[in-house]
This record gives sequence, structure tokens and C-alpha cells, in this order.
Amino acid sequence: MKEIRTFLVVLFCYAHCFSQTTIALKTIPFEIKNQNFYIEKVLDDRQDKYIGVLEDDSGKKVGILLKHGTAETIRSFMETALPKKSNGIPVQIRINNLKIEAAQTSIDKHTARVYIALTFYSENAEKLYKISHYEDQVFPDSDVQNIHETHEQRIRAALEYCLWSFINSKKADLPNHIIKNGNRSKASFEPYVPLGKWFNIISFKRMLDKYNEGWEVAYTGFLDSEKDFIIPFEIAYGQSRAKSNLVQKRGYNSVNSYSLGFGLNGYAKIAAGIYLDLGLNVPIGLEVLRDLENKKSNNFLIGLGAYQGVKVIPWKDFGITIGAGLFQRLQTSKIINRNFGFELEVGINF
Repeated sequence: MKEIRTFLVVLFCYAHCFSQTTIALKTIPFEIKNQNFYIEKVLDDRQDKYIGVLEDDSGKKVGILLKHGTAETIRSFMETALPKKSNGIPVQIRINNLKIEAAQTSIDKHTARVYIALTFYSENAEKLYKISHYEDQVFPDSDVQNIHETHEQRIRAALEYCLWSFINSKKADLPNHIIKNGNRSKASFEPYVPLGKWFNIISFKRMLDKYNEGWEVAYTGFLDSEKDFIIPFEIAYGQSRAKSNLVQKRGYNSVNSYSLGFGLNGYAKIAAGIYLDLGLNVPIGLEVLRDLENKKSNNFLIGLGAYQGVKVIPWKDFGITIGAGLFQRLQTSKIINRNFGFELEVGINF
């Protein structure tokens, strides 16, 4: 029984180790002249010691750690930049937050981000300076594989930014009294806001109005963030057929319209996954007409459309989207130039 317990403990430890990966931070020196302080100690105030999460090839989430521990890694970085001097003034740093992440943020681009928040203290625990910083880098789809390999560069850049910000905040004071007197300086501090999730939606729309029956297939892409108003991109292709009683009154046997629509929508967030959808688009296409003698003619279509509705996206990663609303349209049709109607939508988000 004891051997079984030992085996299970070893197996658990192996699985735990396998479920995390580390980033080794390079300690590349950079020149700082005439500084009268050094970093004596770095303390980590974070409860979650992971700095990020990634997915491996199997889709399993893997926690990310700094190779020698967050506090020791940052202390080593600071020590390289500010070597300890016998006449230097000791400063302590507390790590309030450190996160790395990456996400798709547009149709063809990904953003990698480091967020860091540090507080500088004097030897007697006097708070001197608090700083937060986002270090972002945008990657095209063709270069996404380099995101993980370059996280350490962004971490170093964020640390260097915070150190220089602390140094520059003290330059207006007398050099020998910067830290001894505990002079406070203000710094811009922003709480952590995660990168938004990019949604891709393929949807099918059924459109009904007084004069036409039609359908539309659309692609919508947008970045869902903490903002209350989001502007997505949409492109759509649709077909419609004019109702026979109207067509005959106009002297035609049949009228079919084919259009490609480009536009921007505004999503006003009502609640998590529920949006007020306000749209404006410019449909461009072709109207194919056949007269009572079955003679075919074509008419160029261009117009302006508007939409007001509600869209529901109940799942974050993958799921079914539904929507409903009213639309209005002006266009250069030979049958009807203006119309309005009702639209139902169903689709998938991924």
C-alpha cells in the first residue's frame, strides 16, 4: 500500500511539472549613470504565482512561470542594471502584478501583451513610487509562432520602462535626498485589463418585407472588450426575389437581386453575451429582370442600408448565435427603391 501511495505521489508531481513551462529572462545590462541607490530586495505580493497560461498542441492549458521565480528573476535584472554600491541607498520593490497573454485582436493579427505593476519602497517601508505598464506587440497571422519565444523580450522591456520611470520621477529632487527623505512622486497607474477576445461569426439571415423575400450569408468579426460600445467589421452576400404581384404591376415576369454588402455595425453591450446591434452598410450588386416576353435585362444596384436589432452570443469559445431586428434600405432598383422589413439570423461563433 505504501508503494502505491509513493507511486501516486510521484505520478502527481510529474503531471504537475508537465503542466507548466518556464521562461528564462536574459539579464542584459543597460547603462544608468550617476544613480545613488540600488535594489536591495524584491518581494512578490501576488497570490497566483503563474504569470500566464498557454495552450499546448493538444489544447491543454499550461501555466507559465519565470525560470528562477518571479522575485528572484526581477531582483537579478535590477542588480544587473544597478549594481550594489557601498554608499548607495537601498530600495525595495514589491511586485503587485505581472501577467503575459496573447490573443487574436483583429481579422489577421494577434497581440502579445505584458502587464506589470510595481511599487518602490524605501528601506524603512516608505512608499516612494507606484507604476504600471502595458508592453504590447502586434504579430501578423504568419508570425504567431514567435509570440511565445518573444515573451521574455517584452518582460525585460516592461521592467526597464518601470525602472526608468522611477529614476526620471526623482530627477527634479536633490540626488542625495531622493530616497532618504521619502519624497513621494505620482505615477500613472492603470489596473489590469485583459486583452479582448476576437469573435468570428458566420451567419445566415432570412429577410422578409412587403416587396421581397431574400436571404444573406455574412461574416462578422469583432473584438469583445471591456468597452460598452464595439465596432465590428461585416461583409455579406445576399439574394432576393421580388414578389410576383409587384413584379407584374411593373411589367416584368421576374426580378432577382444579387448584392455584396460592406459595412460597420455598432454593438452596444447590454449584458454579457447580449448586444444591441446597430448597423449601417452599402450594398452593391446586380438586379436581373425578365419582362413579360421573358427578355432579360440587368440593372446596377447600389444602396444604403440600416439595421437595428438584438444579437445573442451565449458561449465564449464556440456556440450558436441568434439575432433579430428591423432593416431599412434605399437602392437603385427598377422595382422598388425603398423598403423596410424584418430579419432573423442564426450563426456560429468561433
